Amino acid sequence: MTANGDSGVPMLLILAACAGPTSTSPADTPTDSGDTGEFPGGAEADVVYDIAVLHEVVVTLADADWAALRVQERNFYELFDEGCMDGPWGNPYTWFNAEVQIDGEGLGPVGVRKKGLLGSVTPDRPSLRISVDHVVPGATFHGLEKLVLNNGRQDPSRLRTCLAHQFFSDAGLVAPRCALAHVTVNGEDLGVYAQTEAIDELLVARDEGVLPAALYEGTLSDFREGWLATFEAESVGADGMELTAVSNALLVDDDGLMAALDEIVDLDRYVTFWVAESLAGHWDGYNGNTNNFYVYATGVDGRLRFIASGPDSVWDSRTPFGAGAPLWVATASALSNRLIQHTEGRERFLTETQRQLDDVWNGDARVAQIDAWAELVEPVDDSTQREGIASLRSLVRQRGADLAASLGGRFEAPALRGELCWSDIGVVNVDFATTWGSYPDGDLYTGGVAEPYFELNGAEYVAIESGASTGWADESDALWLTISRIAEETWLAPYVVFDEALAIPGADVPIDGVAATAMLLYSSPETGGAWTNAAYLGNGTLHFDDAGTTTGDAVVGRLEVHVLGQAE
Repeated sequence: MTANGDSGVPMLLILAACAGPTSTSPADTPTDSGDTGEFPGGAEADVVYDIAVLHEVVVTLADADWAALRVQERNFYELFDEGCMDGPWGNPYTWFNAEVQIDGEGLGPVGVRKKGLLGSVTPDRPSLRISVDHVVPGATFHGLEKLVLNNGRQDPSRLRTCLAHQFFSDAGLVAPRCALAHVTVNGEDLGVYAQTEAIDELLVARDEGVLPAALYEGTLSDFREGWLATFEAESVGADGMELTAVSNALLVDDDGLMAALDEIVDLDRYVTFWVAESLAGHWDGYNGNTNNFYVYATGVDGRLRFIASGPDSVWDSRTPFGAGAPLWVATASALSNRLIQHTEGRERFLTETQRQLDDVWNGDARVAQIDAWAELVEPVDDSTQREGIASLRSLVRQRGADLAASLGGRFEAPALRGELCWSDIGVVNVDFATTWGSYPDGDLYTGGVAEPYFELNGAEYVAIESGASTGWADESDALWLTISRIAEETWLAPYVVFDEALAIPGADVPIDGVAATAMLLYSSPETGGAWTNAAYLGNGTLHFDDAGTTTGDAVVGRLEVHVLGQAE
């Protein structure tokens, strides 16, 4: 039993020659490019997103700045503390001056910062955002003010992001251009990234020919009470009125629902978006997880349309929305949840699904693109990426048949995405004595002794018997574990994953989501004997009276931590 974690990939930065950047006149708001009839960053930027090229990106910044940038991250527990949805999610990342070259062409002095909420964040291969005009106002690179390098941390193949954006575009949606890039930072090879177009007003304007009336980023956001404040305005005209209007329309009865929604949401385009996310298995998108999306009011009629973002975990499973869930539909969001239970909404979804399977899916072409990219990255890939590409190829080949076979089958009443903010619902305290290496090679139950105290939602749980163990969670992290039987065939197991360098006598390891993360697992006949995450543990410490990381070293101490979850 180990903590789940996702892995990251390499990137490339080196001192760039200061070739002068292309520049435009500074402006407070985007404007079109006049006589060309095209907005900046249009066809002139196609060279940056040529999918037939593995682009070489070389970034150079001060060593101290690179060291500071790569370790910036959110405190996992503070992020979801009480009141977490009272506004947009905070951004802890700062800009650093850098030099960047793309395919040997210098961008001049630019700004670089880290990006990502949780799943893509890593100090080893951080995702990066490049601001071309951060140092020189008005500077652009082939008409682009911003560039994005996504690390694909949840995607061993490193191909999913570009493959998904290509699919969304083929379906008829606004989608950022995307190409593969080999990235180096300060001489350190970080491997293959997805070089994607920044999602902003100009992206929409280049696709639709007119600037949006408003643009919002949705991160764990939805159109319902208590969730609207998490949308982040990305344009001057974004005052939130459209978001509230959607929330109100969703409260209309079935007879008037479709008409009420269609006044504020371009329903045809939304259903296209909903189906495309579902077919691609984008479980971490708007419809699967109320996450990773943008929504904009068109400059023509003001109705809302959607853009998918962060699709590095698409096509990652034969059951992307969870075991037992239908393969063909994601329904965790307020819009999808209400529409799938409405006769016309469901019919429109199924009709569009069949259209995309017939006219857009084209599994053979997707696999051919995977093969072309596999050949492109072969000089710089590794065994992990090669295995990831093979897995992706297999999943894409199979998913079309899976979808066709299951389409329109049995469908249980869906559940909305659950509440996000945690409350303090209990405590876990454990006095323990074990030896290093008892996890995972020893008997996890008898590898040591433990005296635990469990309190959840005001109820105390007494352990009938307990054991403790500790050892390596993976190549760089350590794991401490207690397993306690609290009833016949019922078990609680708090565990902590932490930096092995902190396993020293007298250390207090903070359970803060940075130095250490912790969960409380639960197993019973109700779970079929499987271990299920009962709650996160945080706002506490793992204290070592004695500790070492050589097999057989005594590991003695006390865990004191709070249980974080939804109060009953």
